[in-house]
Amino acid sequence: MKIALVSYWCVPYTGGVSTYVLALRKGLEARGYEVDILSHNETGLNYHIVDKVKSIDKQAVLAPIMQQIGIRFNEKSLNYNSWLAAMEGERIAFRQALSEFSLKDYDLIHAQDVISAIGVSEIKPRSTPLIVTLHGKLAVEWKHQGIISDDTKAEQWGNALDYYGSMVADWNIFPSKWLKQQYESRSMHDKQMDVIPYGFDTLSFLRKSTNGMTVSKPDRVKLLACPARLDQVKGHDVLLHALSLLLQERSDWVCWLIGDGPLRESLEQAKIQYNLQQHVQFLGHRNDMSALLKEADYVVVPSIHDNLPFTVMESQVAGKPIIASAVGGIPEMISHGKNGLLVPAGRADLLCRQISELFNDHSLGKRLANKARSYGLKEWSLDTMSDRTVRLYAKALQVKRGGVN
Repeated sequence: MKIALVSYWCVPYTGGVSTYVLALRKGLEARGYEVDILSHNETGLNYHIVDKVKSIDKQAVLAPIMQQIGIRFNEKSLNYNSWLAAMEGERIAFRQALSEFSLKDYDLIHAQDVISAIGVSEIKPRSTPLIVTLHGKLAVEWKHQGIISDDTKAEQWGNALDYYGSMVADWNIFPSKWLKQQYESRSMHDKQMDVIPYGFDTLSFLRKSTNGMTVSKPDRVKLLACPARLDQVKGHDVLLHALSLLLQERSDWVCWLIGDGPLRESLEQAKIQYNLQQHVQFLGHRNDMSALLKEADYVVVPSIHDNLPFTVMESQVAGKPIIASAVGGIPEMISHGKNGLLVPAGRADLLCRQISELFNDHSLGKRLANKARSYGLKEWSLDTMSDRTVRLYAKALQVKRGGVN
């Protein structure tokens, strides 16, 4: 069977969608399936089939579409919304690129977001099953990132995408129970929906932890690691505030911020304002996450909004005590006081208190670490995720061919 994994977002990239898609391809190929990934490339300048020669210049597709969008949205109007027009152009251009990749060649298509789901549904053969994994809600995430605000045309457009993208699938997959609840409504009562948590190659991840690093762990201090892209929803500003409070109590620690993103400059300034120059280090984008986590004593995940972050999964498999915000699907991953610690999102004072508690209680940290590793190795298996996904594929194919549901 030939399967297309389709993502509007870039693959490969550092985000969770890319990590999931690449892991799923690995699991499917191990089971004998032929798998293509159709997406933006890592620069966002081309559409491509990952690891294959096929590539389409994005600007060549987008430019004529944007000319028509300008006419349609009346760019000379006082009410013209350039962001909304650009995003609608992006949506249409991605659909056009997918049509040039010939979706009729695939037995099943598995989309990874509402933009790709809507595009696929409009051009795929009617007999081809469409599975959609929903990793979040666009309108909600854009609001958390400050891209759009309430009661605007942009929010209405985002909500419409979220709705129609969830309705076009033959089967929807949600990584967490929490996200499934965000989509559930009376209009979806007859839709096929399943929760299949993420998984990854845990053994390969642990093997990579023995590789050497280009950054060394400081001596005789406690090392906190925060692996996350530097954007608004990940809560780095809250973490820096918490660390400034911690510095008033003790100075025997450092914190690695692992990742990059649009907030780096402002966070660098905040580090100076909080007088954390000797305690916070920005490591930027890294390809040696397993080795970095091996060196860390603790992991902190201060998200304002999140789903089922791979950071928590990897940290659990690495056997690290984790302090995380009690948002989204994270409480499904961490039981407070058993395999990690949870704090309310946005509360720098409580985050500082939990970090201090871990620093002061070595036995607590060791107990949390052991439980985290045991839980992570059991729950985040790539085989488990792949097997459950393959079984769902079989059901979708049976239903599409007129079999019994």
